[in-house]
Amino acid sequence: MVKDKAMAVAVITVDDGSRRVPIHNAQGEEIGSFVFHPTDVGIIQRYNDMVARFDGITAPLSGLDDGDAAGMEAALREAERRLCDAVNELFGGDVAGAFFGRMHPFSPVGGRFYCEAVLQAVGEYISGQFDAETARFSSRTEKYTRAVEGE
Repeated sequence: MVKDKAMAVAVITVDDGSRRVPIHNAQGEEIGSFVFHPTDVGIIQRYNDMVARFDGITAPLSGLDDGDAAGMEAALREAERRLCDAVNELFGGDVAGAFFGRMHPFSPVGGRFYCEAVLQAVGEYISGQFDAETARFSSRTEKYTRAVEGE
């Protein structure tokens, strides 16, 4: 039994810079959301690594015989697993479902896989958010360095 109820419900809250980001389709409908840390200095490298590994992620889909339905299904499952693992690794959590929960990542959309459109949008978002956070940080540190330099 807990004697001090205040101790039982105490919570420590730390601002880790994370943001919940809604994901919309082209019609403006929210199709999911994910948590993003725009100041995570490793996310750009993880994104670039994932893009560089994309051919390996989709490797199960190459060289398939159109008449082999079972082989195609197994290849799609394996490629999807690889992609979801890579997306979850990128964001450091279980977020692949937010992007691919309503549509298979290897569905054709606009002449390319749906996941390619997602990765392009994610890359543009990460770059823009990281640049904005870096500019805010630079502005803040510049203010302090001017004070130290006696300006």
